[in-house]
Amino acid sequence: MERILVAMDGSSQSHHALEYALETFPGATIQVVHVPEVVEFPLDTGTDPYDLALERADDVFDEAQKIADEYGRSVETDTTNGHPAKAVIAYADDHDVDAIVVGSRGRTGATRLLLGSVAETIVRRANCPVTVVR
Repeated sequence: MERILVAMDGSSQSHHALEYALETFPGATIQVVHVPEVVEFPLDTGTDPYDLALERADDVFDEAQKIADEYGRSVETDTTNGHPAKAVIAYADDHDVDAIVVGSRGRTGATRLLLGSVAETIVRRANCPVTVVR
């Protein structure tokens, strides 16, 4: 494996996914991808909610590099837009990724049924191997 995409959303599960990729693929290029999502709206009407989402992406990337530093490695980082699962799959297709590593949120029952699963969608639709880390 030469190019591994790790989808990170800032959750502890995505941190575990990155750690797994760093341990399992020591010679690979690790590409950390984040899909910015507007989850909060600023009180200041002059602030763009998407700008806040991009700031969150910077925080995710800083944390990813800190994790990589613990392994004596570096990571490449990028953002992509859209529905998280579809965006990750499209990114992987467009960037000749050899495999995808993604964290599992661990939803079960009605929550999983109602909200769906980003990891499950990636597993079902990706054109490369996918590892889901719990």
